[in-house]
Amino acid sequence: MADQCALRVMRELSQFARSDDISIVISYKETNIREINALVIGPPDTPYALGFYQFLITIPPDYPEKPPIVRLQTTNRGQTRFGPNLYAGGKVCLSILGTWRAESNEQWTPVLGLETVLRSIQSLLAAKPFNLEPGFEDEPDNAQSQGYNAKVAMCPEIKHESLRLTVITPLEQAYGIRPPRPSGRPNEDRYYEPGHPDPSLLDEPVNLFLDTYKRRFMWYLEYYKMAIQQGLKEGRGRAGHPFPQAPFEYPGNYMIGSWDYEGLEKRLEVLELRIKAETNSWVIEGRRMERKKMPLAASLRAQRDQIVLQVAQRTDGMVTLELVDDNPFLWRLIYHGRPMTQFDGGVLKIKIFISPNHPAEQPRVLLETPLYHVRVSPQNVLIYLPLQADEMSRHIDGIISSLEEEKPPVNPMMTVNPEASALCWGSEADQRQYRRNLRRSVAATLE
Repeated sequence: MADQCALRVMRELSQFARSDDISIVISYKETNIREINALVIGPPDTPYALGFYQFLITIPPDYPEKPPIVRLQTTNRGQTRFGPNLYAGGKVCLSILGTWRAESNEQWTPVLGLETVLRSIQSLLAAKPFNLEPGFEDEPDNAQSQGYNAKVAMCPEIKHESLRLTVITPLEQAYGIRPPRPSGRPNEDRYYEPGHPDPSLLDEPVNLFLDTYKRRFMWYLEYYKMAIQQGLKEGRGRAGHPFPQAPFEYPGNYMIGSWDYEGLEKRLEVLELRIKAETNSWVIEGRRMERKKMPLAASLRAQRDQIVLQVAQRTDGMVTLELVDDNPFLWRLIYHGRPMTQFDGGVLKIKIFISPNHPAEQPRVLLETPLYHVRVSPQNVLIYLPLQADEMSRHIDGIISSLEEEKPPVNPMMTVNPEASALCWGSEADQRQYRRNLRRSVAATLE
């Protein structure tokens, strides 16, 4: 039975690795594939949008006869209930997991698998979660359900805590940054520890997905800034005002906290600067590694020499690749716009920062000249998806493909420039405006 379990899990993990879905990331040790960590990105257009939620999935020995055991790890150490089905203690209420009563057609069967579990978990991060609460499934659309759904979908409380606890706080912990106490609190201490954390509930293991946190933070930074500005604009960002409780929340299992959008704005800025500083530090550390003749430095230099010939042949010389200051950890891709394309006549210069911990940490790619493009954030960060993360040639291919895709499919998870995306995927008039904005920014690359 154990061998059958292992084979089944290995097959499912292999299938998932081939998926192009970037909304769920998994991590596991090959020595223990029955313990899987999953990072689920909150779906756009929900109060959980682009938040980072970690789950621990334990596979029982008699899987798939029995369902996996799932625990939410993003709980603020047992202080925060993120939804009716996501308890502060880590319990995940799902009928297929056997954690809530269910009809026969909603129960676990061996034909289900890890992907079904992950998709079901993702569905809990819903726009209208009131009716997901066990016992409230058939509740009519009355004032009570409308009130809770409005609290989650429209008011800043859940959005506020999703941004604070799933995005900002984990990165602050990783960098050793202590958050300042929210303004408006009477205590004079500079730092604060909200609530009474349960010492038996550890913080989620951020380090498992730390590089993903950092890259996605820079991808989605503009959205986070817009969410904070919306909270401030709505006038509900008064620091220190506590959140109201939902009908089924109770002490020990509710969303504890208070508004502090002003503080979140400052903390977001600190993290942005810290990640940028870290990225620049790679260049200095890379230079040191080359002086010491470390293998990674030699490997990157050799890869660049090989890639530059391949790219020149494949693009008819329209793309060149050079080392900035002869540093193998900082590449510059120069893209000459092809005639009769959206980049006709333009010259894009793109810096590729490579970590001394490559490939454990993925390259960070920034345009040197602003570009109004659906795949380029207002902070000049380019989003792209390499087919193979440990090969630099695949990164170069991914960068070029991301730029040259004239009509990219709608993918909210790849929305790094909300304004450009709204135009690119909008009406015909919007699309014409997008092309005009893009052409103006391309022309500016020659100035």
